[in-house]
Amino acid sequence: MLVIHWARQNQTSSILANGIRPAARKDRDTGEKKNAKGVYAYPFSRHKTLVGNWRRNLKTWDAKRGNYNGFVIRLQPEDFPLMAGYWFFNRREPEEAKIKSMRELAERYGEFFSGEIADKMEDGFSYDWTDFEIILPQHIEARRIIKVIRDREPKRKYQHQ
Repeated sequence: MLVIHWARQNQTSSILANGIRPAARKDRDTGEKKNAKGVYAYPFSRHKTLVGNWRRNLKTWDAKRGNYNGFVIRLQPEDFPLMAGYWFFNRREPEEAKIKSMRELAERYGEFFSGEIADKMEDGFSYDWTDFEIILPQHIEARRIIKVIRDREPKRKYQHQ
């Protein structure tokens, strides 16, 4: 299974050299640790809306931070256990979000990787795929990065003519 981690564009060279380090999200007002420490990632699929969703969210929530590049990695058995599920449950009930194996991840959340989740509406119920995340507990080495999805270059305040 492939996942994508979004990071600010200016961190790209450091990530390609050193990998992706686990971090804890902090409260914007207090600066205190707010969430589990880990590498935050999202399912990677061929469905462009799903893939770009979190990049758009990050840019909307924190426009002053600039553009984001995506780093695609393949999950490996040593990445488990990890946390997966809807972000609000991951924060309130982290033990419930723990996934022990690739098989368990595929059984519980496989539709997020296939892109099927975006089209589910037959029975009147639809998952909100925009809230799904995966939290890997350890460092991801640079050699595991399969692909970088580059955002457009940030606009410069003053352009030389």
